[in-house]
Amino acid sequence: MRAPSSTIDEQSIVVGLTEDPLSFIPSQVKLLGDVFSLKIKDTEITVVNDPTAIESIFNDGENYKKKKNESDEQEYLGMMSGICAMFTPEQVTSYTQCMSDAATRSIERIKSLPPNTDIDIFHEMMRLTLEIEIETLYSVSLSDLTSDYPELDLDDVCRDLMLADRVYGFDPVYTGLNECLPPFTPQSGSEAAKSKLLSFVTKVLTTFKKIPKDKTLMDYLVNNMPDEQAVQTALVILGAHHEVAVPAISRAWQLLSENSDIEKRLSSELSNTLGGRPATQADLPNLKYTSMVMCEVRRLYPCVWMVMRWSREEREINNYLIPKDSVVLMSQWVSHYDPRHFAQPLEFIPERWTNESIQAISGVPYFPFSKGIRSCAGEQFAEMQDTLILSTMAQHIKFIMAANQDLSPLARRSNAPQNGILGKVVIK
Repeated sequence: MRAPSSTIDEQSIVVGLTEDPLSFIPSQVKLLGDVFSLKIKDTEITVVNDPTAIESIFNDGENYKKKKNESDEQEYLGMMSGICAMFTPEQVTSYTQCMSDAATRSIERIKSLPPNTDIDIFHEMMRLTLEIEIETLYSVSLSDLTSDYPELDLDDVCRDLMLADRVYGFDPVYTGLNECLPPFTPQSGSEAAKSKLLSFVTKVLTTFKKIPKDKTLMDYLVNNMPDEQAVQTALVILGAHHEVAVPAISRAWQLLSENSDIEKRLSSELSNTLGGRPATQADLPNLKYTSMVMCEVRRLYPCVWMVMRWSREEREINNYLIPKDSVVLMSQWVSHYDPRHFAQPLEFIPERWTNESIQAISGVPYFPFSKGIRSCAGEQFAEMQDTLILSTMAQHIKFIMAANQDLSPLARRSNAPQNGILGKVVIK
């Protein structure tokens, strides 16, 4: 049986997907059910919210691909195999000291501000994670980079990344549906920001070549691509890292500010486990509540709002036919808020993620990093980074969010807040 089709016109579908997907997709699920189809031009889009179907799609890597054309898929998988080598458990573990050191520098930056200074915690987390990426994935020390380019301002790089993110194709919609959706009109200044970011990554590459290191992402790019392609790829990875890393840790500060009891419980665990020192990889098994907090943050604010696959052949899942050559969309924004799977879905409840609770909700559609053989290569990296940052910093600072601000996400790229997250920081 074919899935029910939306009766709204093509233009409304385009507007819904491109301008307000976080409202459009849930509204269509409510109207049409867990599996339904949309059509734009000659492309059929099947939206799937059924847990069993989602699991089947993620596990069927032979049929459900990331790229429409097989040659593009093979090229993508080849590149990812090289990139994934940078994210083995051993490699990720080797990055932990850098992550804690960057968190400590962030604390010192915040402490150096005049009392009662307003701060955008989203921007600060972007700056922090940018430093981590430069030193881990790109294998370039900050001191070497700033010595080569003393004019470089990482805060400016962060602002450029925010602008360029809206045109450069980091978002899931335009990566997967750009053949049937209209071209995105860039925000003023975004093209200039894109150019400046390419210049920045070129500087990073130049500094890396002075003291190359084996088994790093930059090493892989340099040895497998011409410089221009290596720079372009490194920039895309920079955008992807921003999508995965920054919204989650930023939203953690927001949610802790809104939930004082949870903030107090987190502080108690950190005080008992760390006693004021930076967190290390060895501490992670003992930071159970910290990990639960981050799991719940990613449920409420997954790093991206949607995962897309191309169906190579017709498949029947739960009595519904998914056509050949169709786009399959699975939305975390829908699944993670489904009251059938998560009681009180709008509430921030880290206790959902105790060992006992996890067993009770096993099989529910929770996929902040996607799932299956094409899940996010940097999942373990992001999870460790978030835990080390939060556990190191939350011992020394408390974020107090400003009232009456628009924190709604801009789903064209990730679930990052449109206007940052403003507030003040109290030094503990």
